[in-house]
Amino acid sequence: MKPIIPLPGEDLLELGKRCNAVYVCPKVGSERKGPLVAYAGKDGKGRNLVGDIYFNFRRIEVHPKAVEAYAEAACQKLRDQGLLDSFDTVCGIPQGGRTFGQMLALVAAKRFAYADKKPKPTEAGKKQEYTWDLSQFEFESGERVAIAEDIFNNFQNTDNTVMQVVKTGVVISLLVGALNRSPFVRDRYTICAGNPGEDVIPVVAAINEPYPEYKQDDPAVASDIAAGRLELEVKKNWARLCAAMQQ
Repeated sequence: MKPIIPLPGEDLLELGKRCNAVYVCPKVGSERKGPLVAYAGKDGKGRNLVGDIYFNFRRIEVHPKAVEAYAEAACQKLRDQGLLDSFDTVCGIPQGGRTFGQMLALVAAKRFAYADKKPKPTEAGKKQEYTWDLSQFEFESGERVAIAEDIFNNFQNTDNTVMQVVKTGVVISLLVGALNRSPFVRDRYTICAGNPGEDVIPVVAAINEPYPEYKQDDPAVASDIAAGRLELEVKKNWARLCAAMQQ
């Protein structure tokens, strides 16, 4: 398999498609012909939110020059917004945020650290959840950190991530990612987890494009959920989703 090299001026979403990293549920009219996909956020009943589009950064990670293109785009936005000097260290949240964050640290000439991924007990039929372990790295008190993730889905887990990272004594300066697909959070995020720094911090992403998401009993998706058209293990069953798009 040949590495994918970005074309000059190539749109990042098109680059993602060339990396086979984008799933869009096939439809005929309004009728879905493939499965919905589960997102990290949950509704009031503890069920995963769902949607028609999935950006799988795992498929991009294997192409370092493609990852570099996303990191350079994010770095340019940080530069344009005067934010490059607002942090000392990039902290990657696994798995994709670790790959993206390390490349961002390289192009932005910053220090890099990453969290280890530890599974939490998760009920059957729900998306696996994790805690983050940063015990292998040393941080100075008050060190300014940019949290790097590959995808910002809906920011439901962001406060938990911030809470775990600030235990090291750092200050979270901003959130940076390859894609921010949240329908609700665009350029600023209000932290509710005791960050020693600002309560409202910038959000910067190489691609900033909201994707619709639904509760599982939403009329827009309820019949598909009832019919079993929902994929919970998206990355594991990526080939099956791609096959659905080809039909």
